[in-house]
Amino acid sequence: MSELRTNRIVPRDGLPAGSSGGIIQVKSVTKTDSESLTSNSTETLIPGLEVTITPTRADSKILIMLTVQVMTGNSFAEQYIVLKRNATTSIACGDAAGNRNRATFALGAPNTYDQDQSSFGPGNLSMTHLDSPATTSAVTYGLYHRDQNSNALYINRSTTDGDADEYSRVASSITVMEISG
Repeated sequence: MSELRTNRIVPRDGLPAGSSGGIIQVKSVTKTDSESLTSNSTETLIPGLEVTITPTRADSKILIMLTVQVMTGNSFAEQYIVLKRNATTSIACGDAAGNRNRATFALGAPNTYDQDQSSFGPGNLSMTHLDSPATTSAVTYGLYHRDQNSNALYINRSTTDGDADEYSRVASSITVMEISG
């Protein structure tokens, strides 16, 4: 004889309106290749670090978990990384203040990801953010970088990237979950 016991069953589309916390769907991308990037003073997508999710309900929240492995090519790199929704809206970043950049991660001296402090890196930057896109249309989350002086940003590798066992190649990822509102 078979027996099935459960405290509750959550519908495929999440919990009913007014409830919160049920995971409806999960999307994820992982970037395993390495790159040396410059952005020439414009916010530029880091290739391979964007993910698209289509919320099933307008009141859903999107939980974003990201980790990016980076090193800068100069101790005064004046670089930053920003998380964007649909390539236009900066999220999970500081408030606007004069001419300051609104960034999710600031990269530059003093910084543990600088070449001057460690050429064997890279360093791990990670964050979790809960977004409220208020839509049932597709939403794309991506990581963008910017540098002021055409200094390189190294993704998933160290600055020197020597062919020796003290250097590493690593991976970066973005995972998004639709959470019932």
